[in-house]
Amino acid sequence: MFAVGAGIDLSGLSLPFSVTDVIESVNSLLGWVGPFVLLAIALGFAPKIIAFIKSIFGRAASR
Repeated sequence: MFAVGAGIDLSGLSLPFSVTDVIESVNSLLGWVGPFVLLAIALGFAPKIIAFIKSIFGRAASR
């Protein structure tokens, strides 16, 4: 039976990939997904930015 907090022996474990492989894969995934996330954020904020700009020009025109 395992004791709580006991260390796990991972000395015989070998993985088919390295830390560098994982970092490169995540970096590549972010390179593909990042522009779509940025586009979604931009489309969400665009109406607020347009309304803000219109309000600035509306105040300037009323003076």
